[in-house]
Amino acid sequence: MDFTKSLFLVVSISALLLSTNAVPTTRSIIPSYNAQTPTGSRAGSLIGINTIFKDSAKATQQIIRVSPRIILFCKNTENPALCIETIAPNLQDEFNPIMALETEIKATLNQSLKISNIIAQSLDHSSNEAKAALRICKSQYRNIVDTIREASDLLNQQNVVDAYYKFSSVMADRSSCEDAIAESHGVENPFAEDSEIIYQLGGNCLAILDGIVNSSIHF
Repeated sequence: MDFTKSLFLVVSISALLLSTNAVPTTRSIIPSYNAQTPTGSRAGSLIGINTIFKDSAKATQQIIRVSPRIILFCKNTENPALCIETIAPNLQDEFNPIMALETEIKATLNQSLKISNIIAQSLDHSSNEAKAALRICKSQYRNIVDTIREASDLLNQQNVVDAYYKFSSVMADRSSCEDAIAESHGVENPFAEDSEIIYQLGGNCLAILDGIVNSSIHF
């Protein structure tokens, strides 16, 4: 791919996912980003990325100009396509790695708030065994939300190293929730797809933080 030119991507924009004061939404997100560049296409062509929302008819479709720096920035993350799709619409001016990271962290926070909302609703309509697992998840996602906010505060202080170590516990807390549900006989995870998105977004954030800390991502 010729990274000297700008690449255009068709992306779906959702204010609920990335806005600063986003309210948790009950919409499900599909972690499918398998679109391939059409044969013979070159940088500057239009290529499709699958919408991350099931109710895609409600999503606003726009053609976003994606900087080659964003493509390179996201290249080594857990899910590069998701990284591009969440960052590009919010970073149309001069590229800055910290601002890009803040955008990805914000998306992770909003997705965590969404899951917290699903857990709260599920607790009202679950069996006793399911409630035991969901209470663990409620506690873990409370920790996740607090941790992400603390990591964001550290990042605002330009303390990337501590933000990295702080954020790393997000993945462990998510796993604890997943284990609690898996170990509960006959209990289905009511937010399985959303949890996968947390895994993808969280992995993206950790990869970016690691890249900045180890200077493989430059300003």
